[in-house]
Amino acid sequence: MEKQPRDLRRDGALVLIGLAGLVALQVLVPTDSVTGVAEIFRGGLFGGSVSVMAAGVFRVPDEQAVRLTAAVAAGFALGSLSFLL
Repeated sequence: MEKQPRDLRRDGALVLIGLAGLVALQVLVPTDSVTGVAEIFRGGLFGGSVSVMAAGVFRVPDEQAVRLTAAVAAGFALGSLSFLL
């Protein structure tokens, strides 16, 4: 990953957005489900939130941050699906 110069507003906003996603995950999405749809959603939201926070911490450029978020969210969603099988 290439780093860009520190921008406190951008980096702080990314970390706060990631934290807000984790809080929303705990508050809005139920932890147990019969169908497994909520587990896939939880995995995707968790992966996306963590990667957005990581993009702010590691000063990743915007284009790389978008690709990182999509890849990690999809990975966590598929990983949570594998626990259901």
